[in-house]
Formats: sequence, C-alpha cells, structure tokens
Amino acid sequence: MPTYRVEYTHLGDRQQITLEVDNEALDNEQKFRDAVAQRLAKRILPHAELAFRHEDDRTLEQKLDKAYDLQVNKIERE
Repeated sequence: MPTYRVEYTHLGDRQQITLEVDNEALDNEQKFRDAVAQRLAKRILPHAELAFRHEDDRTLEQKLDKAYDLQVNKIERE
C-alpha cells in the first residue's frame, strides 16, 4: 500500500500524519480522498464511523468537517 503524508486541521490545530491507502482507491480522485479521510478518521477519531454511516450526498471529507471540524488540507505521497 502506498504511504501518504496528510496535513489536516482538527478544531483549529494543524497536524500531520502518515497513512497507508489501499491501491484500489487510487483509480478515482474521490475514492482516493474518501479512503484518506476514512483512514485519518480511524486513526484520530475512532467514533467517526457514526458520521460515515449517515446517508446523504456529502463526501466523507465533508462529513468529517461538519461532524468533527476536521479538514484534510494537503496529501503528498511519500
């Protein structure tokens, strides 16, 4: 699995984390960003799965932003 350095902001505090993302998510930009958001949430917000289950038209990134004030700012491959 490829490794990415992800810069994010949570409750106004900028942080960095290294995440592995499954190769299957690399073929589509939205699938990739959703995979990064899901990995990030699992690492720093174990209860975030509740927000992902909510059925609506928002992406996983948008759900994290609304529910937990968590924004993905930058993604770089290592």
